[in-house]
Amino acid sequence: MHTRNHFVLAMAFCLLVLPAASTAQVSHLVIGQGGLDWRGSAVETVGIDTSVTASLQPFELDPAANIAVGPVTEGGAFTTVFGHRWERSFSAPPAVEDKQPWVYGSRGQILTIDGDDDQPTDIAEVGGYSFDLGMLLPINRVVFFPPEKGTTTGAGVGTFENAFSEGSQGQLYKDQYPRHYIVSASVNEGEFLRQSTANCATHRTGPCRDFDTIVGSNTNHSQRVADVRFDTDFLRFIRLRFPVTGFIAEVKFYGEGFVPETRWVSQLFDMGEPVNFGRLNYDFEVYRSPGFGLEPELDPHADVRVEIELRSGRDDSPQIHHIVTEIGTEAVVSEKDFNRAPSTYLGSGSGIAIPGQQGSILDDVENWSFWSAPHTSPGEEIRSPDGRQFIQVRAFLTSSDVFAFGRLKSMAIEFSPLLANPVLGEVALMDEPQPEDGVVEVPLGEPVSLTYDVRADFTSDSQVGFDAIRLETPEAVEFQRFEMGEPLVAVTPDSLIVGTGALVVYFPSNPVLPAANTPLRLTFNTRVFNFSTEFSGQVFQIGGENLSQSIEGGDATPTVSTNDLRVIAPLDKLEVLSELDLESPVITP
Repeated sequence: MHTRNHFVLAMAFCLLVLPAASTAQVSHLVIGQGGLDWRGSAVETVGIDTSVTASLQPFELDPAANIAVGPVTEGGAFTTVFGHRWERSFSAPPAVEDKQPWVYGSRGQILTIDGDDDQPTDIAEVGGYSFDLGMLLPINRVVFFPPEKGTTTGAGVGTFENAFSEGSQGQLYKDQYPRHYIVSASVNEGEFLRQSTANCATHRTGPCRDFDTIVGSNTNHSQRVADVRFDTDFLRFIRLRFPVTGFIAEVKFYGEGFVPETRWVSQLFDMGEPVNFGRLNYDFEVYRSPGFGLEPELDPHADVRVEIELRSGRDDSPQIHHIVTEIGTEAVVSEKDFNRAPSTYLGSGSGIAIPGQQGSILDDVENWSFWSAPHTSPGEEIRSPDGRQFIQVRAFLTSSDVFAFGRLKSMAIEFSPLLANPVLGEVALMDEPQPEDGVVEVPLGEPVSLTYDVRADFTSDSQVGFDAIRLETPEAVEFQRFEMGEPLVAVTPDSLIVGTGALVVYFPSNPVLPAANTPLRLTFNTRVFNFSTEFSGQVFQIGGENLSQSIEGGDATPTVSTNDLRVIAPLDKLEVLSELDLESPVITP
């Protein structure tokens, strides 16, 4: 068992869970308008306007505000206008991360964005800096300049950028600005990570390379303030290069419009007990802004999208945290204990693990599903597994238009009590119920007879059972028989539907109930045309108040050893295709 400590929003939200009808068992977890607060239920946001509490929408840039300068933290760290803390170095960082702005290059990196216009970044001339703004932003202006007051000190200070000269002394800073500059930009993190600003200063140790888009340059700059303006574009990485070195005090970045790629990630929602999930509904509108601070107007045709993903789990942490033990192995610990341990970054650098140090963080794939495929339309069935107590949501708002944005007003997750706990199923070849290694192998494209066993257990009074089963079939099927009981006995279903992609069997005369819990088996013929095919299914109540429940792969019967809903078609069983003859078609005019 994994030891956990993860922020979970428990069933305190019960007052915000809305029943679908006064007599129904289906309820809705509502986030946004009419439900939980967007900010209060978030564990992470990227590019979201946190001043707007009623809806999720991207942050709008103030054209007059310097993006690089935000509030100073209690510890004295500098941040962007989004509150993201700046990091600095002489060379490129090992990786880029969202919400992690970075500046590297000549000495005085952090002083380029400290908001102080009166002090130079260094007492010697500089050759340039590279910036990661921490996220994709609509940028149209870069400004840099030397201090307006003060004189150079010289004092024998030599740097790489100025070829280790002693530098000038007693010269006005405002006259010692770079006479030649190149401003380049990119959205490619590889550009930012692999190229050196220092190389671009003097060509002494490597090739001089700008980013892939030159947004401004001047070979004969003759004014104190360099105000580089260009068409608004979505950018993240910006490089200033000074082939003729000089002094600067500050670098400022400006833009307009809305953050084009935003992300909101919820906390874990504890449903109180394992539940079934139904549909995901949400209210999303697209707007266009006529200008900063002005009232936006609806524009449903703008290229703006929302994508919502979910994952469900059995416990309160999607991850497993480890620390290094005395013998160099890793032990599972709570997230709280993991955060207390020293990070690997603080180690010796030798690559040797230190006892008590933070170890690996792994996804808990045993108890948590992967993030689902994106939901792009309201009313879609939730793709995360049923029978889980915890669920997490993340939403992405994207726009290809600087002035168009999306507003996610609310979302609602349908859920209801389990019909049983669990409902297990396993598929097998009718004449090979216990295959070697427990893997069902079938020839590709040939008719096969399959059995589909289902068994339910009941662990709560809220679990009412089921009287119908729906089997998803990738290809057409031929129904053979329906059996129930121990031992299995053929039962005539009350009705059935055999469709192209589904087999539905109704048996209200013989329902599976807590007081009459019997296993069941479907037998059918079909063909398989994929190398791996899963026969997913659901059980449900005919006209019932609860949602249908997914069938999990597992040990449904001791007579079958597959414990899975999947069949495979190995390459060595493709003889059927090797005999296929292809002839040129006859074309009749």
